[in-house]
Amino acid sequence: MRFRDYLKDRLFYIIIYFLSNFLAIIIMMLDLIIRKERFHTANIIYAFVLSTIFLTVFLSIDFGRKRKFYNLISNKLDNDVELTDVFNIPDKISREYDLFKEVLISNYLKYISTLEKHKKSSETQNYFNNRWIHQMKTPVSVIKLILEDERDRDIDEYTRKNYESIGEEVEKLSHGLEMALYTLRVSNFELDFKVEDVSLFEILRSIINENKNAFIANSIYPKIISKEDKIVKSDKKWIKFVISQILSNSIKYSKVKDSNNKVIDIEVYDENNKTVVLIEDRGVGIPKQDLDRVFDPFFTGKNGRKYLESTGMGLYLVKDVCDKLGHGVSIESIEGEGTKSSIIFYHGKSIYDLTQ
Repeated sequence: MRFRDYLKDRLFYIIIYFLSNFLAIIIMMLDLIIRKERFHTANIIYAFVLSTIFLTVFLSIDFGRKRKFYNLISNKLDNDVELTDVFNIPDKISREYDLFKEVLISNYLKYISTLEKHKKSSETQNYFNNRWIHQMKTPVSVIKLILEDERDRDIDEYTRKNYESIGEEVEKLSHGLEMALYTLRVSNFELDFKVEDVSLFEILRSIINENKNAFIANSIYPKIISKEDKIVKSDKKWIKFVISQILSNSIKYSKVKDSNNKVIDIEVYDENNKTVVLIEDRGVGIPKQDLDRVFDPFFTGKNGRKYLESTGMGLYLVKDVCDKLGHGVSIESIEGEGTKSSIIFYHGKSIYDLTQ
């Protein structure tokens, strides 16, 4: 705060001060007039100037005492404010300012205490959710194995179709549990990533193999049309989750379309200073009005309301993870024709470079 601003804040007091001096001088002049005594203008001017000097000295001293406080506050307004800076407020400026500092420190300590309680509660809840999800994955895996064994037996067509339906629902359950697990993990992303050389073909083949039952059950044919593998810097687990989510969406919105050409093309190629994984389906597509919001949390759009299989979190997590890894992601779509999803690996720009 500048001295000019300090004076503006005390303008009312300064006006009252001069007004009171003026009234005092008027009273003295009237007293002299009543007593028919002569008054000297020079004395009045001298008294007025003297009082002004005293006021100026007082304001300068007061501003000097509080200047450190004003500078500290002004600097924090111009820069990022740390809550602990409340302890740097100077002491013994005045009782008013000491009380102000005491209130700020008290509120800060209460805030920290409340924050720690919520943090502990959140960590406990996350730990429970994490354990619960892992426990639920075990029976899901057992059900998958039982279904695989039953499919290999000599059973009638009706029973086989029932098993296939159960298997499809189990896949949805497994996918939902996996998404819930990654939703918990993404909040502590910096503690759960390892950047390394990742083979995109290896990741793609692994994901296609894991989703083979969904491909077969819905007569969808995945096709990697690139011939040359690409190695990128990324976190293997997280980028597998990203590609799996996008491929899962392609399956979800391809199977509901009445078509004999249910193909998902996957292309990996270099372009300028980046490597791109392009996943293109011929599903129902995304309405134009929904395209700008597909990465918003809990946004399901027209397709989600129509087919009732969307949580609105898949693409949000995809975008969040890609941002954290330094990768790009984009989606182009024409309603009724299909969707193109691109994951972009920028050469020389990733979280790997930031951690060196």
